[in-house]
Parts: sequence; C-alpha cells; structure tokens
Amino acid sequence: GRAPTMSSVTPTRKQLDSLLTKAKQRDYFSKALLYAALFGTGAIFFFKYLEKPKPESDTLKSGKKKPRVDRVFFQRLFRILKIILGPTEALYLLLLTVLLLARTMLSVAIAENLGNNAQNLVTRNWKNLFKGIGFFALITIPASFVNSGLKYLSAMLSLRFRIKLSEHIHDEYLKEVNFYKACNLGGADRIDHADQRVTADIADFSDGISNLYTTLFKPVLDVILFTGKLGSKTGWQGPMLMYCYFILSGALKRMLMPSFGQLVAKESELQGIYRTAHQRLITNSEEIAFYDGSKREKSIINSALRNLEKHAAWSCTLRAIVGVFDGLLVKYWASIIGYLSLSLPIFFDLKDNATATAEQLTRDYIKNTQFLGTLATAVGDLVLVGNKLTTIAGYTSRVSELLEQVRRLSLVGTSPFELKEDEEAPSSSPLFSPTTSRSDLEAEEENSRLQQFYSDWRTRSELLREKRHSQSQSNEPLERKVPKGGTYKHGPIIKFEHVDIVSPEGIVLVKDLNINVEKNHHVMVTGPNGSGKSSLFRIIGELWPLHCGVVTKPSKDDILFVPQKPYLVLGTLRDQIIYPHCHAEMLANGVTDEDLKKLLWIVDSAGKILANWKLDDVKDWFHAFSGGQKQRVAMARLYYHRPQYAVLDECTSAVSDEVEGRMYKAAAELGITLFTVSHRSSLKRFHNSLLVFEGREGLWKFERI
Repeated sequence: GRAPTMSSVTPTRKQLDSLLTKAKQRDYFSKALLYAALFGTGAIFFFKYLEKPKPESDTLKSGKKKPRVDRVFFQRLFRILKIILGPTEALYLLLLTVLLLARTMLSVAIAENLGNNAQNLVTRNWKNLFKGIGFFALITIPASFVNSGLKYLSAMLSLRFRIKLSEHIHDEYLKEVNFYKACNLGGADRIDHADQRVTADIADFSDGISNLYTTLFKPVLDVILFTGKLGSKTGWQGPMLMYCYFILSGALKRMLMPSFGQLVAKESELQGIYRTAHQRLITNSEEIAFYDGSKREKSIINSALRNLEKHAAWSCTLRAIVGVFDGLLVKYWASIIGYLSLSLPIFFDLKDNATATAEQLTRDYIKNTQFLGTLATAVGDLVLVGNKLTTIAGYTSRVSELLEQVRRLSLVGTSPFELKEDEEAPSSSPLFSPTTSRSDLEAEEENSRLQQFYSDWRTRSELLREKRHSQSQSNEPLERKVPKGGTYKHGPIIKFEHVDIVSPEGIVLVKDLNINVEKNHHVMVTGPNGSGKSSLFRIIGELWPLHCGVVTKPSKDDILFVPQKPYLVLGTLRDQIIYPHCHAEMLANGVTDEDLKKLLWIVDSAGKILANWKLDDVKDWFHAFSGGQKQRVAMARLYYHRPQYAVLDECTSAVSDEVEGRMYKAAAELGITLFTVSHRSSLKRFHNSLLVFEGREGLWKFERI
C-alpha cells in the first residue's frame, strides 16, 4: 500500500491538547493519591500511638504506670506544654521555624546548583561551571549561619523550658510544707528521689522536647516539599515506591523496637538511688564514722553503681541492636530503593526522558539524587521520631508523677491520718511470755531463760573477739602519734591522761582531762550544751585529732557508738540489726536469724517490730520506724556486736522508763561497759561514776555515784 503521509501521522493541535489534558489529570490524580497515602499512613501511626494501653501491661510491679507513647503520655505532655509555653518561648519557636524554612530553601537551592554544575561539567561549559561554584561558595555563608542559629535557638529553647518548668515545680513543691509532705507523707505513693526529678529529669525532658520540635518540623516540611520536587522529575512512581518501603520498614521497626521509655525511666530511677546513697553518706557521716561503717557503705554505693552500670549497658546493647536495624532499614536499604526510584524515569522513559540528552540526564540525576537523599533523610528522621518519643515518654512520666503527687499531697497530705488498731503481738516469743499477767513461776522461768541467753551470747561473743584479735593483732600498732598532737595507745581499758579537747574553731572545751574507766565501770557524762560531751566521744572515735595528752583505748571493734538519731542503712530489717556487718559476715560469725529475733525481743517484748515486718523486708526504715522503734533497733544492734565499751548519746529518750531500764540491765548483763550522755537523773542508778563538764574554762569533775 501507499506510505503514510506526514499529515496522516502528525496529530492535530486538538488531539495534542486532549492528550496533554489527560496526562495532567493523571498526574494530578497520582499526586493526590500519593499525598493521601502519605498523610493517611501518618494518621494511622499517630492514632495507633493514642490507643489506650492494655490494662494487663499498664502497671509495673510497684503499681505505677509504665512510661510509653500512648494517650496518657500525650495528655501529660500537653499539660506540661501549657506550663512551659509562654510569649518568650513562642518567639523562640517562631524564629526557629523561620530558620528551619530557610534551611529547607537553602537545601533546594544547593540541590539545583549541584545538578547544574554536573551538567556544565559534562558539557565542559567552564564559564557556567565556575559561576555555579561561586554561587555555591556564596550560599554556604548563610547556610552556616542558619545551621549555627538552629543549634543556638534549640539550646536556648531548652533552657527556657527548663526554667519555666523548674519554677512551676518550685512554686508547687516549696509551697507551704509540700516539700515535707512529698518526702515524708503519702505512704507507698511517697515521691522517690525528688531531687533527681527536679534537677536531672527536668533538664533531660527540656532537651528532648526542644530537639523534638526541630526533629519533627523540618522532616515534615522536607517531605512535603521534596515529594513535590521529586514527583515532578521522576513521576509519582518514585516517591510512592519510597513511601511504600518506609511504611513497611516503619511497621517492622515498631514490632522489633523495645520500650525505651521504660528503660529511660528505670535508668533515671537508678541514678536517683546512686545519688541518694552518696547523700546519705554525707548526711549521716558522723554516725557512719562512729560505727566504722565505711566498708559497708562502700559496698552499698558500689552495688548501686553496678546496678546502674548493668542497666545502662543493657540499654546501650538494645540501642546498638536497634541501631543496626536503623542503619539497614533507614539508610542502606533505603538507598537501594532510592536508586530504583531514580532509575524509573530512564528505564521506563517517563517524563520525556526518551528525548533527553546525556547532559540533561546527568543534571536530572544529580538533582534527583539530592532531592531523594533529603527526602530519604526526612522520612528516616520521622521513622526515628518513635525512638525519641519513647525516650521523652520516660522523662515525661517522671516529671508528671512529681507534679501530680505534689498536687495530690497538697490536698490529701493535710487530711487527718486514718486510725488503725494496734497490731497484736505474736502468740509466742523466743524469750518472753506474751501476756502481761504472769505467775511468779512463769516470771522465774522467763528470767532463767533470759539469763541463760545472756550467758550463751557472752560466751559466743568472747570467742569471736578472741578469734578477731588473733587475726588482727599483728596489723594493729600499739601506739600512734598524732602529728603535732597527742598519742593514742592500744589497751584493754579507756584512759585519758592530760587530754585537752579542742573544737575545730580552736576553743578549749575540756582542759587536762584525767580519768580511768575500767571494764564494767559505767560512767554517765553530763553538762550544759556545748560543754564537750559529744566532743569527748569524737576524740575516742578518732574523728577529731587529739590535741595533746594520751588516750588509751581498745580497738575500734571493741567500742560501739549509739547516737540519739540512729543510723538506718539501706537494706533489710536484718541489716539494721547487724550494721555494719553484711549478711555473709553474720553467717560467718555463726549468728542465725533466730539469734537476731531474740535480741529484738529484749528491746521489744511486745513483739510489734517482728509482727509488722520480717527480717528480709526492705523498707525506707527511717520513715517506717517510729522514734522509739528506731532506738530499740539501735540497742539490738549494740547487743549483736556486744563490744567491750558502748557510748550511748541520749539513745533511749524515745522509749518508756520500763523499756529503758530493761535495755540498760541487758547491756550490763552482757558485759558491756557504758559511757552514757544524758541529762536525766533517773539513769544514774545504772552507772557507777558521774563525769560533769562545767562548760566554762574547760573545767570538769569526776565523782562516784
């Protein structure tokens, strides 16, 4: 047949317009579908975060909510945002938004410039190439200022958030006596480690929220802008391929990612425990020094540090594993999908690439690479926002709990305490009869059992002392000279020879003290405040340097100090009795839990302590014990160690006269020589001599009672 003419194959203008209109419609439809899929997926993930947590997984063993990204988290976050967002913070956010927009525009300009430079390089258009390089050099100047400004504004915003939130918490926490209620009232809901929450947790929360705005706003802006840019170059298939990949990888990552919010909250709690251990050491330094408890405190602090280290190491391990998946899913495998997206216009002749020259393809490839890289980074940042949110959830939980509990205690803490019936004593006792009315025969049998226990305990203690002395005899010097001061001598008794007691301020409290305290010769020390009573025992305990004279005394293990405010260690009820020993040392000494119960029954014949707690119970004993119970446990600690000498500093002021008398009699029966600081004349009957400090000119007198 006849060959077709040019007019028969060339489409008319009307046909071209029709084809162009249909192409544009398809393109608009494709873009609309792309954006709908993008924002629809984002909405699904957002509302997935807002789902109510399951009741069975919502509670920790302590009864507190697990920190996680859910509706509770967003409610707490919005409440905190109302506190920290003010006019100044809004101005910082506005400036930060402007800089984020500027950086995005600069990223587009740089991508366009790199594409044009690549085309000029391929075509050897040196003039335009050098112009492009010059433009790139100029644009880096504002880009540097923008990047630096973003860091500055983000840091300032974090500082403003911290100031506003801290001031608000200070207003609530230091309102009237709320700080006391927060630390001492509330029972199981008492705020733990309030100092950690007010300082470190607020700082971490502020940093996280400030960075979250930058992390979230710029990727969203980049996704919207570069999706359009890339779609105009590669067609809707390129971005759609990328988004399908990120949706699948994000879903996979969410399934595999652990709860970093819980890890962060736990790490913050462990940091608080570690800090509290150091604070307790500082607050109770004198009591710990009197007990010679440095070894035990070291083990407690090191244990807290090891727990923190183990948790931090586990958290780092999980983050490293998640980092591997982040690298594979968000970075490397995403690059493979990116290259496939870039190749679509070339392989399938999309967007009129069939007629494009090599130079134009090179230019478009470089531009698309920049667009795709920025888009991939933006989507990857959005995927990683989940990590940041879970971390922020932990700090949000800690800060919100502080706010909520302070508000609750502000109302509930002032309400009258609920009355409770006294706990009845156990029906049986290792030493005492549980009834108050006993026959003479029962009282005699009870006293016989008590005397037998005293005898057995003295015998066992002496054997342990002899064993300890034989092991340490070669290591302990018999005499030690204080530089430019007096001399300490090791001996079986306590003796002061021409000793001056001088305070750190250089004031002579006691002058030329000469006394001799034999074993089983009990001494009561009295005098006005500031006369040197407690200072005498600081000299014995070697807490203060000996100014002059000679002090003879047994080893530290043979002297125990019982202060008016007993030191209660972190640990079990058993630990309170055996401090500064640990459980392993107790067992090595052949002491059993039954022995400890008998020691407790000496000071607590009603058995209320053992009725309320077991020896393995771990509590905040400073708040759990009453004042009298603290002093009872401190005296049981004295009987456990059974030293040769005991220094008692008003340590029975919170118990009844009957219990006090039993305590002093028990100490005497166990062969403990007492040094007692007290103003109560009723205690004189338990002592042999009276040491009186006059409180003026260092005068003193030592007399028989």
